[in-house]
Amino acid sequence: MAIPVIEKLIYEINQKIKPDICVNLGDLIEDTEDYKQDIMNYDFAYTKLKEIKYPLYFVVGNHDLRSLNNENELLEILNYDNLTFSIDVNNYHLVFLGLNINNNLENNDGGINRTNTISEKDLKWLKYDLNNTKLPILMFCHYGIAEDNMNGNWWFSKDSERALLKNRKQIKEIIKKHNVLAIFSGHQHWTKKINEDNLDYYIIGSLTEDINNNGIPDAVYYVVSLNDDNIDDIRKNVIGKNVILIAAGPSLENELVSLKAVLESNERQNICVICVGKISRK
Repeated sequence: MAIPVIEKLIYEINQKIKPDICVNLGDLIEDTEDYKQDIMNYDFAYTKLKEIKYPLYFVVGNHDLRSLNNENELLEILNYDNLTFSIDVNNYHLVFLGLNINNNLENNDGGINRTNTISEKDLKWLKYDLNNTKLPILMFCHYGIAEDNMNGNWWFSKDSERALLKNRKQIKEIIKKHNVLAIFSGHQHWTKKINEDNLDYYIIGSLTEDINNNGIPDAVYYVVSLNDDNIDDIRKNVIGKNVILIAAGPSLENELVSLKAVLESNERQNICVICVGKISRK
């Protein structure tokens, strides 16, 4: 089920969207709790997504890290020096937050307990990084940073803390004096926008998950269009159609769904934000 949806997305990105960059928000694989298998699956999924012809950046998720003792293997696959880093693209500053693996905690609960923090080293780096840019900022993290009680969420309604970054308050304290336009995250198994303290948080569901248990992938992703300091509205785009949507709902049967945050402008910059979900090599 996953590969055909991903191939459709790759086609959409390469032939129609043609973004400045793409971002994957983590959980590229469903972990097997077998280290060698997980590394092979991650490399396979990464190689598949590299068919995208535009610059592609990754944050890592709990399932990517669950069977690992450290991030070195993923750094080698991704060809990164660090999982936490920043880049400048077309006069925007993009920050990617990696996760800290705590090997003192048990490897249960999908690896959430041992991966849902940003390290102290990376928090110090974040302060330095933001203090040294004057550009508008976009941030990307696997776990949710906005407060969310997760009511009605199948995965996290009984324990909302499992959906959120444990040391998110430290992140908010660091960013509050900076020009952060939006923060994007995955992990929470739904798609929604939260405004907290005048900052917009965009949570994206999985491209390949079947959240409705009807055999149809959710097939959601964001296309974010920017102009100066604005991200304006969210639109739901079903291939061949455009429908304005205030709150993102379930995907439509037998159709690939995309969610667009669009500012109508002749001078906009485009970012495709993906939470791929789970694909593995059988």
